[in-house]
Amino acid sequence: MAADYRKPKKKLVGKLALFGVFTGAAYAALLLNQGLITAYFTKGALYALLPIASAFAFSFLHGNFTSLFWTVLGVEAKKGSIVARKTPEIRRPDRRERLRLRTKA
Repeated sequence: MAADYRKPKKKLVGKLALFGVFTGAAYAALLLNQGLITAYFTKGALYALLPIASAFAFSFLHGNFTSLFWTVLGVEAKKGSIVARKTPEIRRPDRRERLRLRTKA
């Protein structure tokens, strides 16, 4: 039974290493080429999409790396830990009595 768990974990360690290398390379490229990146990101027009695209790329790479890191370590979210509570229904009267102003006679 232990053999069943080794193969997927080995596969996850490989993915973890791959995403770790890509994430490290992306951050290294960002930090080593700050001047060039700033020059392109501040040009305007369609170049304004570059910061958004790079944010999505960094988010994807870093998010997958972090997720795989915790999975390989064995830290997982507890399934079924969130239980929806039913709030008690408040009975309201069908009809309200209207206050009537009394006129002085």
